[in-house]
Amino acid sequence: MEFRDIAQQRRSVKSFNPNRAITDDELRDLFSLVKLTPSSFNLQHWRFVVVRDAKMKAALRKASWDQEQVEKASAVIIVTGKLNAHEDADQIFSDAPDKTREQMVNMIHGFYADKPLKQRDEAIRSGSLAAMSLMYAATDMGIASGPLIGFDPSEVSRLLSLPKSLVPVVMIVLGEQVGDMRPRAHRFSLAETVKLESYAGQGLQ
Repeated sequence: MEFRDIAQQRRSVKSFNPNRAITDDELRDLFSLVKLTPSSFNLQHWRFVVVRDAKMKAALRKASWDQEQVEKASAVIIVTGKLNAHEDADQIFSDAPDKTREQMVNMIHGFYADKPLKQRDEAIRSGSLAAMSLMYAATDMGIASGPLIGFDPSEVSRLLSLPKSLVPVVMIVLGEQVGDMRPRAHRFSLAETVKLESYAGQGLQ
Protein backbone atom coordinates (compact mmCIF):
# COMPACT_ATOMS: atom_id res chain seq x y z
CA MET A 1 0.00 0.00 0.00
CA GLU A 2 1.30 3.48 -0.85
CA PHE A 3 2.00 5.67 2.19
CA ARG A 4 -0.47 8.28 0.94
CA ASP A 5 -3.19 5.60 1.07
CA ILE A 6 -2.07 4.43 4.52
CA ALA A 7 -2.25 7.95 5.95
CA GLN A 8 -5.67 8.56 4.43
CA GLN A 9 -7.12 5.20 5.46
CA ARG A 10 -5.79 5.03 9.02
CA ARG A 11 -8.49 5.87 11.52
CA SER A 12 -8.81 5.59 15.27
CA VAL A 13 -11.09 2.57 15.68
CA LYS A 14 -13.15 1.86 18.79
CA SER A 15 -15.30 -1.13 17.74
CA PHE A 16 -13.59 -4.48 17.18
CA ASN A 17 -14.49 -8.06 16.35
CA PRO A 18 -13.61 -9.91 19.58
CA ASN A 19 -13.22 -13.21 17.68
CA ARG A 20 -10.40 -12.01 15.46
CA ALA A 21 -7.01 -13.22 16.74
CA ILE A 22 -3.65 -11.61 16.09
CA THR A 23 -0.90 -14.20 15.68
CA ASP A 24 2.73 -14.19 16.71
CA ASP A 25 3.66 -14.12 13.03
CA GLU A 26 1.63 -10.95 12.53
CA LEU A 27 3.26 -9.40 15.59
CA ARG A 28 6.72 -10.27 14.23
CA ASP A 29 5.89 -8.63 10.90
CA LEU A 30 4.50 -5.58 12.68
CA PHE A 31 7.31 -5.00 15.14
CA SER A 32 10.05 -5.73 12.62
CA LEU A 33 8.92 -2.48 10.98
CA VAL A 34 8.19 -0.56 14.18
CA LYS A 35 11.72 -1.12 15.49
CA LEU A 36 13.05 0.90 12.53
CA THR A 37 11.52 4.07 14.02
CA PRO A 38 14.09 6.83 14.60
CA SER A 39 15.12 7.81 18.12
CA SER A 40 17.55 10.23 19.74
CA PHE A 41 21.10 8.85 19.52
CA ASN A 42 19.46 5.59 18.33
CA LEU A 43 18.72 4.77 21.98
CA GLN A 44 15.42 3.09 21.03
CA HIS A 45 13.64 4.04 24.25
CA TRP A 46 10.50 2.10 23.34
CA ARG A 47 9.48 -1.15 24.96
CA PHE A 48 6.16 -2.86 24.21
CA VAL A 49 3.86 -5.15 26.13
CA VAL A 50 1.36 -7.09 23.99
CA VAL A 51 -1.74 -8.27 25.85
CA ARG A 52 -4.03 -10.87 24.24
CA ASP A 53 -5.17 -12.75 27.34
CA ALA A 54 -8.89 -12.15 27.99
CA LYS A 55 -8.56 -11.75 31.76
CA MET A 56 -5.73 -9.27 31.44
CA LYS A 57 -7.64 -7.27 28.81
CA ALA A 58 -10.61 -7.14 31.18
CA ALA A 59 -8.34 -5.86 33.96
CA LEU A 60 -6.84 -3.26 31.63
CA ARG A 61 -10.35 -2.15 30.67
CA LYS A 62 -11.06 -1.37 34.34
CA ALA A 63 -7.84 0.65 34.47
CA SER A 64 -8.84 2.48 31.27
CA TRP A 65 -12.03 4.24 32.31
CA ASP A 66 -14.06 1.16 31.30
CA GLN A 67 -13.41 1.70 27.60
CA GLU A 68 -14.93 -1.31 25.83
CA GLN A 69 -12.41 -1.46 22.99
CA VAL A 70 -9.65 -2.39 25.43
CA GLU A 71 -11.43 -5.67 26.15
CA LYS A 72 -12.85 -6.33 22.68
CA ALA A 73 -9.66 -5.67 20.69
CA SER A 74 -7.62 -8.63 19.51
CA ALA A 75 -4.51 -7.22 21.16
CA VAL A 76 -3.70 -4.30 23.41
CA ILE A 77 -0.23 -2.83 22.96
CA ILE A 78 1.15 -0.81 25.82
CA VAL A 79 3.89 1.42 24.46
CA THR A 80 6.36 2.38 27.17
CA GLY A 81 9.41 4.60 27.23
CA LYS A 82 12.65 3.67 28.98
CA LEU A 83 13.75 6.47 31.29
CA ASN A 84 17.32 5.23 31.63
CA ALA A 85 17.85 4.36 27.97
CA HIS A 86 21.10 6.35 28.01
CA GLU A 87 22.60 3.50 30.04
CA ASP A 88 22.32 1.31 26.92
CA ALA A 89 24.77 3.49 25.00
CA ASP A 90 27.71 1.09 25.48
CA GLN A 91 25.70 -1.76 23.96
CA ILE A 92 24.31 0.30 21.11
CA PHE A 93 27.75 1.57 20.07
CA SER A 94 29.62 -1.65 20.85
CA ASP A 95 30.52 -2.18 17.19
CA ALA A 96 31.78 1.36 16.65
CA PRO A 97 35.52 2.18 16.61
CA ASP A 98 36.89 2.74 20.11
CA LYS A 99 37.26 6.52 19.72
CA THR A 100 33.76 6.92 18.26
CA ARG A 101 32.23 4.72 20.95
CA GLU A 102 33.90 6.67 23.74
CA GLN A 103 32.81 10.00 22.26
CA MET A 104 29.21 8.92 21.79
CA VAL A 105 28.85 7.24 25.18
CA ASN A 106 30.30 10.27 26.99
CA MET A 107 28.06 12.62 24.99
CA ILE A 108 24.93 10.60 25.69
CA HIS A 109 25.61 10.26 29.39
CA GLY A 110 26.38 13.95 29.64
CA PHE A 111 23.14 14.76 27.86
CA TYR A 112 20.81 12.57 29.97
CA ALA A 113 22.45 11.43 33.22
CA ASP A 114 21.00 13.05 36.37
CA LYS A 115 18.43 14.90 34.24
CA PRO A 116 15.10 13.16 35.00
CA LEU A 117 12.94 15.66 33.10
CA LYS A 118 14.99 15.28 29.94
CA GLN A 119 14.94 11.50 30.37
CA ARG A 120 11.15 11.51 30.64
CA ASP A 121 10.71 13.89 27.71
CA GLU A 122 12.84 11.65 25.51
CA ALA A 123 11.08 8.47 26.65
CA ILE A 124 7.69 9.98 25.80
CA ARG A 125 8.94 11.45 22.53
CA SER A 126 10.54 8.24 21.26
CA GLY A 127 7.64 6.12 22.47
CA SER A 128 5.21 8.39 20.63
CA LEU A 129 7.18 8.11 17.39
CA ALA A 130 7.13 4.32 17.71
CA ALA A 131 3.39 4.33 18.45
CA MET A 132 2.65 6.21 15.24
CA SER A 133 4.88 3.84 13.28
CA LEU A 134 2.96 0.96 14.82
CA MET A 135 -0.42 2.31 13.75
CA TYR A 136 0.73 3.04 10.20
CA ALA A 137 2.33 -0.40 9.90
CA ALA A 138 -0.84 -2.02 11.23
CA THR A 139 -2.91 -0.17 8.63
CA ASP A 140 -0.62 -1.45 5.89
CA MET A 141 -1.23 -4.99 7.20
CA GLY A 142 -5.00 -4.54 7.16
CA ILE A 143 -5.23 -4.31 10.96
CA ALA A 144 -7.30 -1.56 12.54
CA SER A 145 -5.92 0.41 15.47
CA GLY A 146 -6.75 3.11 17.94
CA PRO A 147 -4.63 5.02 20.49
CA LEU A 148 -5.72 5.63 24.09
CA ILE A 149 -4.29 7.84 26.80
CA GLY A 150 -7.34 7.45 29.06
CA PHE A 151 -5.90 5.05 31.60
CA ASP A 152 -4.42 5.01 35.07
CA PRO A 153 -0.66 4.70 34.44
CA SER A 154 0.07 3.52 37.97
CA GLU A 155 -2.51 0.73 37.75
CA VAL A 156 -1.41 -0.27 34.25
CA SER A 157 2.18 -0.40 35.46
CA ARG A 158 1.13 -2.59 38.37
CA LEU A 159 -0.93 -4.96 36.22
CA LEU A 160 1.89 -5.42 33.73
CA SER A 161 4.69 -5.57 36.32
CA LEU A 162 6.50 -2.70 34.64
CA PRO A 163 9.81 -1.75 36.26
CA LYS A 164 10.17 1.83 37.47
CA SER A 165 12.46 2.53 34.54
CA LEU A 166 9.53 2.19 32.11
CA VAL A 167 6.82 4.83 31.85
CA PRO A 168 3.55 4.08 29.99
CA VAL A 169 3.31 6.35 26.95
CA VAL A 170 0.17 5.26 25.10
CA MET A 171 -2.08 2.24 24.76
CA ILE A 172 -2.93 1.01 21.26
CA VAL A 173 -5.77 -1.40 20.53
CA LEU A 174 -5.48 -3.63 17.47
CA GLY A 175 -7.90 -5.85 15.64
CA GLU A 176 -10.62 -6.05 13.02
CA GLN A 177 -12.99 -3.12 12.77
CA VAL A 178 -16.72 -3.79 12.99
CA GLY A 179 -19.50 -1.39 12.10
CA ASP A 180 -19.36 1.76 10.03
CA MET A 181 -16.63 4.28 10.51
CA ARG A 182 -17.79 7.71 11.58
CA PRO A 183 -16.93 10.63 9.29
CA ARG A 184 -13.44 11.99 9.92
CA ALA A 185 -13.46 14.65 12.62
CA HIS A 186 -12.60 18.29 11.96
CA ARG A 187 -9.06 19.03 10.85
CA PHE A 188 -7.57 22.51 11.03
CA SER A 189 -6.58 23.99 7.68
CA LEU A 190 -2.96 24.07 6.53
CA ALA A 191 -3.06 27.87 6.80
CA GLU A 192 -3.85 27.50 10.51
CA THR A 193 -1.29 24.83 11.30
CA VAL A 194 1.64 25.52 8.96
CA LYS A 195 3.37 28.90 9.10
CA LEU A 196 6.11 29.91 6.68
CA GLU A 197 9.46 31.23 7.92
CA SER A 198 8.15 32.19 11.40
CA TYR A 199 5.00 31.70 13.43
CA ALA A 200 4.10 35.28 12.54
CA GLY A 201 4.49 34.44 8.88
CA GLN A 202 1.89 33.58 6.29
CA GLY A 203 0.01 30.33 6.62
CA LEU A 204 0.52 27.71 3.96
CA GLN A 205 -2.16 28.13 1.30
